Amino acid sequence: MSRHPNTFILGAPKSGTTAMAQYLRDRADVFFCDPKEPAYFASDYPVLARHHSLHTLDDYLALFAGADERHAIVAEGSTTYLHSRRAVANIIAFNPQARFIVMLRNPVEFAQAYHMEQSYVMNEDEPDFATAWRAQTARARGEQLPRRCRDPNKLQYGMIGRYGEQVRRLLATVPRDAVLFIRYEDFRADAGACYRRLLAFLDLPDDGRSEFPVVNSSHRQRSRMVAKLVLTPPKAIEPIVLKLRAFLRRNRFPMIEALKAQFRTGHRRQTLPPALRQEMAAYFADDIRLLESLLGWDLSDWLDEARIDHKQAVAA
Repeated sequence: MSRHPNTFILGAPKSGTTAMAQYLRDRADVFFCDPKEPAYFASDYPVLARHHSLHTLDDYLALFAGADERHAIVAEGSTTYLHSRRAVANIIAFNPQARFIVMLRNPVEFAQAYHMEQSYVMNEDEPDFATAWRAQTARARGEQLPRRCRDPNKLQYGMIGRYGEQVRRLLATVPRDAVLFIRYEDFRADAGACYRRLLAFLDLPDDGRSEFPVVNSSHRQRSRMVAKLVLTPPKAIEPIVLKLRAFLRRNRFPMIEALKAQFRTGHRRQTLPPALRQEMAAYFADDIRLLESLLGWDLSDWLDEARIDHKQAVAA
């Protein structure tokens, strides 16, 4: 008998969630759905669920058909859920006992990494991050949007990186002890320690795992032409392509997976100009302080650049 999801990795995007999901998926007592990010409960982002052909609750629950009594944890990891205004409330209505995992990264670093991800999935067509960052206000008005953009909300890099507001909304909806918060910087420094914290939170025994490989590192498409056909197919064949992609994703044929890997290559992010880093740090500063107050974290390393920017503004 299948079981329903009881654990949700909410986000943030580009903060180690794919790696943590993979470490959980490797366990015999955890069932993690595929795709990792069905986004079904983010009803304010309906395009994402449609992308996975999830039109009804039954469609969503079918992703967990393989879960049974062996699996203490039945999980998914839709990173849209953290910045969605509806997802957590929808999850609690579905399962009031749900537990949540939130991984957070310096928002300046996040924003640039997320721009690369949106470029990779072809929701973004502006290759220069600084230009994309400064286009957010116009894009919020529906201007300067990429021709193939499926979800303009995903191009609001600043809004998505304002974790304080999102965490405040989360903690107004669920008890604090139902959420585990992990700093990406801690995860990067000692993935094993963070993994064991997660096991304790989920009441899972330590499996002695000692290898924590990097998962979902920075990458880009080798062929934009092939990527356009697969990721943004013409409207006439879009339903067929989406169903084919869902079928291939469910079955993970080795030959197809190897072919997909050939069309992806590693890519190192460019160094942000100091002036842009300071501008972004100042933008996020008040929200970072809110996050500090909510979680009791010391985020002075995230705030350092904002303080520098503030001192320079005062001196001027």
